[in-house]
Amino acid sequence: MRKSKPIIISVVALLGIFLILFLVKFTQIFSMIEAGKNFTPPPEAVGAFTAEVQDWPNSFTAMGTVEADEGINISAEVAGKVQKILFKSGEQVKAGTVLLVQESGNETAQLSAASARLRLAQANYERMVQLRKKNTVSQNELDTALQQKESAQGDVDNLKTTLNKKVVTAPFDGRLGIRKVDLGQDLAVGTQIVSLQATNRVRVNFPVPQFWLVKMTKGLPVTVQLGDGSNNVVKGEVTAVGADIDATTRNATVQSSLENSSNQFIPGMAVQTQVTLSNPEKTLAVPSTAVIFAPFGDTVFVIEKDKEKGTLKARQQFVRLGKSRGDFIEIADGLKAGEQVVSAGAFKLTNGQSVVISQTPQPAFNQNPKPADN
Repeated sequence: MRKSKPIIISVVALLGIFLILFLVKFTQIFSMIEAGKNFTPPPEAVGAFTAEVQDWPNSFTAMGTVEADEGINISAEVAGKVQKILFKSGEQVKAGTVLLVQESGNETAQLSAASARLRLAQANYERMVQLRKKNTVSQNELDTALQQKESAQGDVDNLKTTLNKKVVTAPFDGRLGIRKVDLGQDLAVGTQIVSLQATNRVRVNFPVPQFWLVKMTKGLPVTVQLGDGSNNVVKGEVTAVGADIDATTRNATVQSSLENSSNQFIPGMAVQTQVTLSNPEKTLAVPSTAVIFAPFGDTVFVIEKDKEKGTLKARQQFVRLGKSRGDFIEIADGLKAGEQVVSAGAFKLTNGQSVVISQTPQPAFNQNPKPADN
């Protein structure tokens, strides 16, 4: 009994120490929890923008493709060897300019023979006419002579046409492309010789979804921006609206016609087109930087006064978005004109968080931004 007494005293002492430590830690943790409940994070500095109604042009924008007002690939119409090439790649030519000549020795000889047969048939026919008047020959013999004359005339005309086709000319004014044949080359029917494009005036074709097609009419103004990275635009108008809609894309093709006297448009070039449909429309807009895009819904933070604390707070608000234009985006629902939203720093906020409006200048928002290319 005497030996166990010190052990009991030691156990009791240890339990007392553990109890004291537990009470100390419990007091500390409880104090921290109470402090956390009463802790107020400092307000977050944000940029602000007042939602406003803007005048947006009622327009449709799409990427289009340039094609020449007239453009063909000049090809060989008859077979033959290239005898002369009378053009240079890329040069401007007038209608009727001779571009290429094919060898035609055989056809020339055949034409001489056919012309001789024609003269003989003509003389024979005239003689038969005189004899028929005297009733010396029958009508059947006269008809045979006429048939022989017309057949000979057909042979001559056919050979002349072939010889004409062996002299290849430009059918209209335009600019030639890259030469695709060489001197002495045997050309088969349909062999491409060179491309010819009349580029003083061009057409721009662009796709239009079926929703917008009903708004497209001939004569609407069109602006086309060059595809060279510059801000240069050329004005034109809608000249044709497609009569059918593609079953795969649900788009129709609309065409615009433009002057191209300076040859800044090249057939095949991709350009941005904008069709002005009507007068400007009123649109409630905020900067795109104010919107937080998320799978569950797009939101903005509305800045409003906290009535309890007398400070500003950010309230997260779901919105329905519309079209975009430049730095702005349309708010179709969920916001009213005059409400102030967070336009810078929205990504770091939580619902109900205290905020202060930063005095740091914000970048200027523009419907038609033109960033400098440095």
